[in-house]
Amino acid sequence: VADYVQGQAAAMGLESRRDRAGNVLIVRPGVGKGVVLQAHLDMVADKTPDSPSDPAVDPVSAVLRDGWLMSETTTLGADNGIGVAIMLALLGSGSRTLPPLECLFTVDEERGLVGAKSFPTEWLGYRRMINLDSEEENSICIGCAGGRDVGLFLNLEREARPAEVSMLRVEGLNGGHSGMEIHRGGANAIRLAAGICARLGLRLADFSGGTKHNAIPREAMAAVVGEVDPMRLEPMITAVRDEFSGVEKGISITVEPGEPRRPLTAESSARLLNLLSALPHGVSSMSPSVPGLVQTSCNLAIAAVEGDRAAVTMSVRSSLDSSRDELTDRILAVGRLAGCDTQTGEGYPGWKPDPASPLLALARRACREVFGSEPTVEAIHAGLECGVIGKRVGGMDMISIGPDIRDVHVPGERVRVESVASFTRMLTVLLESLA
Repeated sequence: VADYVQGQAAAMGLESRRDRAGNVLIVRPGVGKGVVLQAHLDMVADKTPDSPSDPAVDPVSAVLRDGWLMSETTTLGADNGIGVAIMLALLGSGSRTLPPLECLFTVDEERGLVGAKSFPTEWLGYRRMINLDSEEENSICIGCAGGRDVGLFLNLEREARPAEVSMLRVEGLNGGHSGMEIHRGGANAIRLAAGICARLGLRLADFSGGTKHNAIPREAMAAVVGEVDPMRLEPMITAVRDEFSGVEKGISITVEPGEPRRPLTAESSARLLNLLSALPHGVSSMSPSVPGLVQTSCNLAIAAVEGDRAAVTMSVRSSLDSSRDELTDRILAVGRLAGCDTQTGEGYPGWKPDPASPLLALARRACREVFGSEPTVEAIHAGLECGVIGKRVGGMDMISIGPDIRDVHVPGERVRVESVASFTRMLTVLLESLA
């Protein structure tokens, strides 16, 4: 993707740079004072269980439906491909009224803001930045949460002989972005599968659930010893559907025969199920100063048995470093009680809102001019590269904006075509006011 972006720059006759990580900077001359535009090149690649697509080699299959560009069985990559596309369009614009642009294309945002943490800060000569990684037209983001991943690793023991197993599967959940969707109270497939196994007294042979640290798990599988009594399972399925009625529409909990395999010992199975049941998931606290904003949360993101070891990934978010650290310590304590080895990532900083931002004032005026109404101004409970870039560069006046995008990080992701056009008009009006 970085090769493609640099190829576009060369075709436009524009200067570009690239660092070892793969971050790309393209510079376009203009009039007046300059501004940084920023988007990330990577996407979350996910698909439905029945999709034949292989995200490692196959292109996205997109369709236009009711004014939305979407992919039905895979993620689309509008997060953040649409921001990249808009930046390339502006770079290739023949307009003589735009300010000088420093367009920063970062890599590996979805796996921990890696590119934002590594690009040469001397690349950026301007101290005004517009991030194009938001998902709501006529809305301006001025702050975000920081975060940290936590890894828990549990050594397991297995029986010597294989046993007959049943495959218990939890599927069809909404999932979604673990920052943007955590407040909706949807189900976590890992928690559901582990809870059912624990309450039925089942012994595990294998377990897996979740695929990405920043996505709420939609699916989980537990290979359990012997058969599962349907008379005991059905009341649990009914209870789960009742608990999440109005939130989850497609919960599927099924059991089918599996291939024989060596089961975990009773002690190892109980320890893993207790761990998955005890770990927190969901909203921990709400912001006392911003109504409706989640302040601190965590996502039980990935759990997988690999041979004789279980690996669990937790993603912690908070707008307060102290709250993030307190919740991290609580997760580590649960892990230590279960006998886990633990690991914490370096994390990333939040972005403190500045309601008095001059760039915000100009963006509000541009929104009123193009959309005909006052924009929503908000902070979000998700990580944005603004936090990292602002801390590394210093003195940055920043906002984050974007067109209408829905269902990011899950199959069915879509972007509204008309919104892309109107948003680009608004962005052009804003940029011209900065010149």
